Amino acid sequence: MSAYLEFKSVTKHFGRVTALRDVGFPVESGQILALLGPNGAGKSTLFGCLLGLLRPSRGEILLNGNQIADAARSRFGYLPERIALYPQRSVWDNGLFFTRLKGGSEDDLKRQLQRVGLTAVVDRGVRQLSKGMLQRLGLAIALCGRPDLLVLDEPFNGLDPALLDGLQDILREEQRCGATLLISTHTISAVEALATHVAILLRGRVAAVGALNEFRARYDGASLEAIYHRTACQQHRREPEEICT
Repeated sequence: MSAYLEFKSVTKHFGRVTALRDVGFPVESGQILALLGPNGAGKSTLFGCLLGLLRPSRGEILLNGNQIADAARSRFGYLPERIALYPQRSVWDNGLFFTRLKGGSEDDLKRQLQRVGLTAVVDRGVRQLSKGMLQRLGLAIALCGRPDLLVLDEPFNGLDPALLDGLQDILREEQRCGATLLISTHTISAVEALATHVAILLRGRVAAVGALNEFRARYDGASLEAIYHRTACQQHRREPEEICT
């Protein structure tokens, strides 16, 4: 039986630079997968290939065993690391524009803005928003339409601890409602409370992938951050040019 989502030998070249090298792993429906790695490891490139923003140089990404069609991607929710919005327009105008592009409704947008705590600032210009507010607006847009797959690139940037707790609750609720989540982040402590599975990318390659509880058992109950750094150090010993910190 096919996995819900499967990366199969995904390779991406940018000229002489190879951003991804034979990346492959499955993602089952309902998982929350934390995609970890340093800057330049290929995380955003992998997301770009998944979302159809980039075309792999080699390999493929399958959804329920098939090539991903545009209609299927319309059921994805995406929060990019750098959110591109219209700064002169209001929170509501921006939210409604992107929600309608996804085929969503005003009622859905209202609900998502309430969930992320932006109801009081819907008339405020986007250029007046803090980094944390921008993140929450981007998440509200991503959540519209009840997506089957949520792809979140650094969703915890700019969030204070109180807002972080609320975001974690929202993402857990999405999983309970049937969504599958892929989360790329450097805020490992924030994703540890959510993740069911982990994939670690180093220099464009998969260094480790599997269930978080299996990693903890293998590393004597270590934290996710400790597991990540141990994996990076092991890779460093195999490939000395990889920096181990």
